[in-house]
Amino acid sequence: MLGLTSVCVFLFSALALAVNSGYSFGALVLLLASSWLLWKRPRLHLQRRDYLLMGVMLAYFIIFTANMLYHGDPARELDMPLRVLLALPVLLLLIAYPPRAAAWWSGLAIGAIAGAALAATQYIPSSPFRPQAATSNAIHYGNVSMLFGMLTLCGIEWAIKQRHRIAWSMLLLAGGLIGIFGSIISGSRGGWLALPICGCIFVVHYARTRGKHYMTGLLAALLAVAVLSYIVPNSPVLERATDAVEDLKKFEDSDNVSTSVGQRLEMWRTALTLSDDHLWFGMGRNGYLEAKKKLSAEGKMSEIVLHYTNAHNDYIDSLVKRGIFGLLALLLLFLVPLTLFTRALRHGPASAQPFALAGVMLCTCYMIFGLTTSSLTLNIGIIMLVFPMVILWAMLRQQERIA
Repeated sequence: MLGLTSVCVFLFSALALAVNSGYSFGALVLLLASSWLLWKRPRLHLQRRDYLLMGVMLAYFIIFTANMLYHGDPARELDMPLRVLLALPVLLLLIAYPPRAAAWWSGLAIGAIAGAALAATQYIPSSPFRPQAATSNAIHYGNVSMLFGMLTLCGIEWAIKQRHRIAWSMLLLAGGLIGIFGSIISGSRGGWLALPICGCIFVVHYARTRGKHYMTGLLAALLAVAVLSYIVPNSPVLERATDAVEDLKKFEDSDNVSTSVGQRLEMWRTALTLSDDHLWFGMGRNGYLEAKKKLSAEGKMSEIVLHYTNAHNDYIDSLVKRGIFGLLALLLLFLVPLTLFTRALRHGPASAQPFALAGVMLCTCYMIFGLTTSSLTLNIGIIMLVFPMVILWAMLRQQERIA
């Protein structure tokens, strides 16, 4: 079973961006394999932290489902929270049979490299078409590629302690930088916001554990990446940043909602206005869409954003559809795991710190991604949050047991 969980964890990341719905294969096999727990019944030695993590994920599912039933939303809305629930037996399986660390780190690096390689073949400078690799759109590809880049860089601390440390370090460094490159050429500006914030987390962590010379080197590397991504010819960063500033000026001057930024601002403004009268339980999906139609017919909202089924912001979308309770469930899904990983990073053994750091990066990235898009309304968004979360937690717990 240890071999199976390792293979599945590897394939989960390695296929995620280069194969259509590739992230589903490893996750599905892990879910099916979790049924083995019903027959084998291994001793799990669960701690209060494990129950807390599972409790938060269960609460998210219950609140989302109860709200869906309350508002009479279509059954397909259950699809997203169900994936959070299905991650629970996978967590128990991985705690019982933790995958090999090499499978996780190599899968991330290969997944980032493979996704960026495919995206590079789709990239045409100054073209309106943005690379999306094998995902459904460029935004989600760019976000996951940035996520993979950040997570892979967390593994370098693990790599330098391995027998073939040079080879491992080069692989993970390449995976991290290429993952960032994939995000850059995707033109997904929301994902770029994670780079400086995650960079600061790296700096603080390595300054505390390794000394100021690590901090200086890392700051120089991050600055070099930022400058190069901005000044290279046909830079998508320069082009997209310039577009964002112009779009914002157009919206401020004339309420122009024909641009990408203008549409987002219009969606946020509309959703926040609608949520004022449905603060506690929200409007549900159907109620939100019907209210948008009414506002559009009355001329109080642009028809351009009428066909969007979400608010392009995880927090505002949760508030308008599921009210304060839904927003609270979302925040707990982010903040409780973030707190658990942070405590492990500060107080756990050295062997567990790469996994704890990756857990912090995972939660931080998703909190940032959710500011400009509704990450959790698509399969890739919800799966790439909860499955890496349980994988990292199980491996962290394994390192704590053997330390």
